[in-house]
Amino acid sequence: MRKKIIIVCTLLISIMLVSGCGSSKLKNGEELVLKVNNKNITADSLYKELKEKNGTAIMVDMIDKQILDVIYKDDKDIEQQANNQIETLKLQYSDSWDETLKNAGYEDENDLKEDFILSLQRNKAIEDYVKDNIKESEINKYYNEETVGDISAKHILISVKSDDNEEGLTDEEAKAKAEELITKLNEGADFDTLAKENSTDTGSKENGGDLGYFNKGDMVEEFEEAAYKLKVNEYTKEPVKTTYGYHIILKTGEKEKPELKAVKDNIIETLMEEKLENDPTLEITALVELRKSYGLKFKDSKLKSSYNKYINQLIESAKNSQN
Repeated sequence: MRKKIIIVCTLLISIMLVSGCGSSKLKNGEELVLKVNNKNITADSLYKELKEKNGTAIMVDMIDKQILDVIYKDDKDIEQQANNQIETLKLQYSDSWDETLKNAGYEDENDLKEDFILSLQRNKAIEDYVKDNIKESEINKYYNEETVGDISAKHILISVKSDDNEEGLTDEEAKAKAEELITKLNEGADFDTLAKENSTDTGSKENGGDLGYFNKGDMVEEFEEAAYKLKVNEYTKEPVKTTYGYHIILKTGEKEKPELKAVKDNIIETLMEEKLENDPTLEITALVELRKSYGLKFKDSKLKSSYNKYINQLIESAKNSQN
């Protein structure tokens, strides 16, 4: 696909370069750009063919580049991300980098970088658009219903055997061992000692299973849901199962709910991610609205029709990807 676009783009540029620069003219005044099989191909006919078939995506790239190069001019983060992507690929294809570029349809590394930059600019523009259109009522609702203070906890993990962990116990054995440890806690055993002796979480067992402070989204759902339900210094009376195995959780601390102004940016970020995940068409419509706001107007009815058809196809494809 990229290779086809490069070829088409090159042809379009060639038309512009040839026109008025030593090209031949037919008797009717049209400019001749090439001959094949004794037939003439003019600049106008070639442009028309490209416009109606393969030129729409290139046109959209040109439009977006004109807009996004202004909005994100000298954006160092985008520049660095593009460089990082290229370096990652160069490591992967170190033995055949130049050949890989050519086979993918890129003239050189800078050509590839321009593609990465445009893609990164689009992603940022989409996110900025969604954030700018989040209402204060949505922010307040999320704050009131979802925002909580950080909590701290300790845990004892009994791993279950899996493809990634051959040393774990069977599900039945792990659950039984976790229940046995809970019985010991009920009888007055020290949580830290049990964690050091039994937990399979090597990252926390030596600290008595201490995980420090965390908030929603930092842990797997089952774990954090159980932890938030506990009172401080209370432990789970039943093992909590997650993809890692069975946990015994001791809640050790809880902070006050932060003020809205302290978490507003995080809430907006979360809402933006939710909106994009729930509605994949936003990635298309956000850029459509951005182009409108920068005064995009078509002077050619066929180009306008091609553009609208192209956008509708993208929207339909996004909808289908969600099904």
